[in-house]
Amino acid sequence: MTLAAEQIDPRRDDIVRAMRLAVTSSPDATFMLDREGAILLANPALCGSLRADESRLLGHPIDLSAGSTDPQRFREKLRAALDGTTSRYRTTGVDPLGSSYIAEITLVPIRIDDVVVAVLGTALDTTAAEQRESEVRRDEDLLRLVGRLARFGGWSIDAETRAVSFSEGARHMLGIPDGVPDLTSIVWAMFPDEHRGRVAALLEQCLTTGEPYDIETIMVSSAGERLTIRTVAEAEVLGDGRIVGAHGAMWDITETVVARARERALESRLSNTLNAISDGIIFLDHNAVTTYVNQHAVEMWRTTEESLKSGSLWDIFPGADAAGFRASFDRARANGERDVYRALYAPYGRWFETAAYPTEDGLAVYVRDVTADEETQALARRLLEQLKQQAALLDTASDAMIVRDLDNRVLYWNHAAEKLYGWSSEEAVGQWVGDLMYADGDLLERMTEQVMQTGYLSEEVEQRTRDGRTVIVDCRWQLIKDDDGHPTSIFAVKTDITEYRRQQDAHFRTQRMEALGTLGSGIAHDINNILTPILMSAQLLRSDDDDAARRELISTIETAVKRGAEMIRQVLSFARGVEGRRIVIDIGRLLDDLTTLTGDMLPKGITLEIDRATDLPTTVGDPTQLLQVLVNLVTNAKDAMGASGLLRISATPLDITDQDALASGDAAAGSYVTISVEDDGHGMSADVIDRIFEPFYTTKLPSKGTGLGLSTSLAILRAHNGFIQVDSTQGRGTRFTVGMPIKAAPRLAELPSPATLLSLPAGDGELVLVVDDDASIRTITSKTLQAHGYRTVLASNGREAIEIIERGTERVDLVLTDMMMPVMDGAATSAYLEEHHPSIPIIAASGLGSGGRASHAVGMGITRFIAKPYTTSLLLTTVRDTLLAHRAPDEEAS
Repeated sequence: MTLAAEQIDPRRDDIVRAMRLAVTSSPDATFMLDREGAILLANPALCGSLRADESRLLGHPIDLSAGSTDPQRFREKLRAALDGTTSRYRTTGVDPLGSSYIAEITLVPIRIDDVVVAVLGTALDTTAAEQRESEVRRDEDLLRLVGRLARFGGWSIDAETRAVSFSEGARHMLGIPDGVPDLTSIVWAMFPDEHRGRVAALLEQCLTTGEPYDIETIMVSSAGERLTIRTVAEAEVLGDGRIVGAHGAMWDITETVVARARERALESRLSNTLNAISDGIIFLDHNAVTTYVNQHAVEMWRTTEESLKSGSLWDIFPGADAAGFRASFDRARANGERDVYRALYAPYGRWFETAAYPTEDGLAVYVRDVTADEETQALARRLLEQLKQQAALLDTASDAMIVRDLDNRVLYWNHAAEKLYGWSSEEAVGQWVGDLMYADGDLLERMTEQVMQTGYLSEEVEQRTRDGRTVIVDCRWQLIKDDDGHPTSIFAVKTDITEYRRQQDAHFRTQRMEALGTLGSGIAHDINNILTPILMSAQLLRSDDDDAARRELISTIETAVKRGAEMIRQVLSFARGVEGRRIVIDIGRLLDDLTTLTGDMLPKGITLEIDRATDLPTTVGDPTQLLQVLVNLVTNAKDAMGASGLLRISATPLDITDQDALASGDAAAGSYVTISVEDDGHGMSADVIDRIFEPFYTTKLPSKGTGLGLSTSLAILRAHNGFIQVDSTQGRGTRFTVGMPIKAAPRLAELPSPATLLSLPAGDGELVLVVDDDASIRTITSKTLQAHGYRTVLASNGREAIEIIERGTERVDLVLTDMMMPVMDGAATSAYLEEHHPSIPIIAASGLGSGGRASHAVGMGITRFIAKPYTTSLLLTTVRDTLLAHRAPDEEAS
């Protein structure tokens, strides 16, 4: 959520207050600026360097206050920080005593809810360091560049021979023995590939034009340690202007780089901490005048920020003094320690709890509205006092209500508790509560200790019932005290939220599956683009090769590519859902087909039982796809049982109500015919169940499964408006239930694709424009078409294709275009050609397969669609059929 400016400004002082506590003790000059560049905070180090009190600096621009000689550059860096970019740069200026200085300035944006509301800056005085470097530069060129850091060294290179020389310090830093005479090849090998070219280019420029450079790169020492090295260089120029070499310095700044990373991490943690504060917060000066208040406190006290800052807190809220809050604040100041106080504020009729923390300027106070907590305690006391008179009323409550003594022996157990845990009131009263519902005694001990310390507890825990079931319970415990304030018992209200949590888990699984589907679709598109030229190249090579052994090898390649394409088709089925025929399906016949297919597949030790209801209703869908789902489930069951076991397949109608649908999260309300596949194998754990529908996830060995079976089955059933559910316990077997809607409206079956001809059709010199951003696809498609009687012209995107057609050098007879391309994609290209060149037929191709949006574009400027990877036969047949279909209307017209 983005905060408006009017919401951010009231919180600015809070940031100032928080940051003041963090930076006061910093030895470096530190300041905070508002969005106009005015000083909001200046620490003692900054005030000392500027010879001014903080009060004189506040509200003034930092570039003017600091006497900067380049205020424009500071304003540019400040604007960058206000836009969210951390900046670090060096600047110069004149201090109040007239002395020049050099400083390194760091500007860090401070955000609230992703909005930059202020900028935190540090100024590191580097004047002395710069002066020392200047003195060193006057002594000797080499020493002038290498005396800046502890780990440093000098280097030089001859312009004519390119021979490299290192100082003793440089050799030691990089672990190069002193006895190595020729360093040239060794030094260049220490640069990783991604850095070597850049360094070489800068050095060449320095040796050619005299241009100096100062860079940070990675170098790998002889011991294999990756170092971040800063290198400075300048040309060695003779009096006549000739460049005879270059020399410079290099030093290890690895620790500096690590420190920068730590600094960024600290900034991130500080920002997150400031943004996570949710209690009411107010800062008071020594006169109890509000200097900062956050929005939570403003809303809690039903007033405005301006009103709270208008005077003393005790004048604004006179009832707070009478309620004892003033005495609590006075104690905090006097003792120098936190003081917590809770009382009723009568004018509002609300209970507030304050925690006052002493600060240098007064108090920081955290406030909570604890009215609900107090009301709960009061209600619990009243309930305990009237327990006997109101026992019948408590028994009508839907939540379990339990009262126990301080030794955790049950005193009261209502009817809802009986239903939840399975123990009657007579059985439960007097028993230790750990024996009735807790499998973990340490959990009960921890929760009891917490309620004894705080008086109240609210937590979700797993508990057990009498019959061994695990339930998730929302527990609210209240410590009951007598009139003297001594604890006497614990009153607990418990709500069964097991089904609610299960629905949430199902929702999260659905979201994860949708994300994985999107990822799978993108991967499938890219791999199909890779497989297309491989498949067509193999087919083209096979047609031109008379060597039987080579043709066999090429056939092997073609088969492997087709297997890969089939796997991609399964990924796409998971990603987009599956389309297919829609006909009326007889469930009984479907089970007969399943029995026939799996009869020979099952080991003799596995017994197959078929249990079906009479007169099973019909459903509508693709019988081949549904049979694929069932065969996959039977295969998984066989693998889970091994050599022996019982496999039971049953079919029955099922009506799902709105309430059932809400509880399951997997099926909509309606009438279904369900088929269950149940085995007595090893079962699955909860962690495995959570992931079984993810693509490529499998518990089988790599050679036994791809992990696409269940994800594809899920896609098929979703495409049929059905569902699949799993019930499994480790060691007790697994049951998969597949549901299909009864009497779903049938859809028209998809038109069959053109049959592949026995011989490959050839062209008659027609010109085909091939448009694809993948160069390998363009090349192999062009070669294939040319090998079969066509002429081709190539374009890498739609814009190039349109330019070729508009140029009119030759008449284009057909356009074959990819759908997903940069600059101008296939859809935009076909739309343009349909409007300006309707006489040119268009064939679209896509790596997303026939179910993608490209195939649905047929009839909107696109004549036909083929899915990648396409075979030579499919390509030539589609081109031939498209040209024939395009000529037919013209011939009839003539």
